[in-house]
This record gives sequence, C-alpha cells and structure tokens, in this order.
Amino acid sequence: MNKALIIPFVLLAACASPRETCEQEAVQDLRIVQALIEDTQATLDRGYAIQTETRTVIYTNFCIGTGIGGDGRFSFCNYPQPVTTKKPVAVDLEQEKRKLRSLKAKETELKREALLKQQRCELRFPAET
Repeated sequence: MNKALIIPFVLLAACASPRETCEQEAVQDLRIVQALIEDTQATLDRGYAIQTETRTVIYTNFCIGTGIGGDGRFSFCNYPQPVTTKKPVAVDLEQEKRKLRSLKAKETELKREALLKQQRCELRFPAET
C-alpha cells in the first residue's frame, strides 16, 4: 500500500518546482495517515477487513523462434504473471476503533505540522511575480 501512495508523489516531483516539491513533502505523512484512516473506517463499516495477496502464477504459451539461434520453430514459453486476490478477514472491531481514534489524533498533529512546514516552504521559496 505504501508504494501505491508514494508513486504519484515521485511522478509529480519529477516535474514540480522546488516550492511545489517542498509543499508536497510537507503533507506526505498527513496524506498517508488520512489514507489509513479511510481504510480503517471502511473496515469498521464492513465489519471485516479485506486482505490482498499477490502471488506469481506461471503461464505457458506457444512461442516462435525462441530457441537457441532463433530458428523459427514453435516451442513452449513460460512467463510469470502476478495475480492479486482479495479475501475477507475477521478483525477485532474494538481494536480497529482504538486504531481509528489514534490515527485521528495523529492526523490532527500532522495537520499542524504540515501547515508549519508549508509556511516554511513559502518563506524558503517565495512566489515569483
């Protein structure tokens, strides 16, 4: 999950100005905690969690000319393919409620920190006029 959250930031950082990069970094932790809050709230609403598992399955197919020398003969090729499955998992709902309260408290703290960091970004990289 963390990789999925970080990839858009990396892509945006590639074409962002120093100020935009600074502002994005200022709210990165906040956005992660907010995503965790959404996930935990969804778990509570459903009454169970969704566990995602990714495994690799080997598929076999016909290939042409893949042997030594590329002689154009038919052969079999094996190729790995990731397969993701989701399954419901029982959770302790009271523990999830405690986790949600803790995440919301952390979110409040991170909002204050993010605001201060963004203000520092504005001072460090003033808007060009």
